[in-house]
Amino acid sequence: MLWKDPFSRSPPGMEEEINIGLFGGSFDPIHNGHLLLARWTKNELALDRVIFIPAAIPPHKQHVLLTDANHRFRMVQIAVEPYPDFEASDIELRRAGVSYTIDTVLYFKKKLKLHRRNLYLIIGADSLVDFGNWKSPEKIVANCQLAVLQRPDVDIDRAEPIFRQSAILLQSPLIDISATEIRRRVKMGLPIAELVPPAVERYIHELGLYR
Repeated sequence: MLWKDPFSRSPPGMEEEINIGLFGGSFDPIHNGHLLLARWTKNELALDRVIFIPAAIPPHKQHVLLTDANHRFRMVQIAVEPYPDFEASDIELRRAGVSYTIDTVLYFKKKLKLHRRNLYLIIGADSLVDFGNWKSPEKIVANCQLAVLQRPDVDIDRAEPIFRQSAILLQSPLIDISATEIRRRVKMGLPIAELVPPAVERYIHELGLYR
């Protein structure tokens, strides 16, 4: 199921604001840590919906060989399926070339007719530190709010002041799960049942991913 606008608009004069979180990443594969952080952030910021957006070609991973995009997107789909307030979007997979966040932010802001105050970009503290190197970072923060999740061993003070001061810094739980470790465990024939949703585990094994 491809992403579609799940929100119906209220009659004129009766519009209710909705709060949307955009959660991007390679998701190679999506794991329980992603889901837990998305749920925690949704509750913390009173979001109505979190949209998971697998990147086609992440700018910082242009020379990294990622798993086929269709597999990564499918794993996100089946991982979020049990959660009515989570959604999977293939917008960056359908867009040619490198996946730039500014394009995605502007797409959803226009598509869902959102104010800046209602659109949140969920990123890790490591991404905030590097945010000045992103494409059009000032334009991103002009069109959405940065919701920053803490990361182990990341000094948030290294981020540029203009971006750090405008971000919402969340004291999120520290979750020690990484996609790199999951791929390594699959390759070694080790269990991953505690790291990914059961449906994602079945998908990985049935299709022989990461072998």
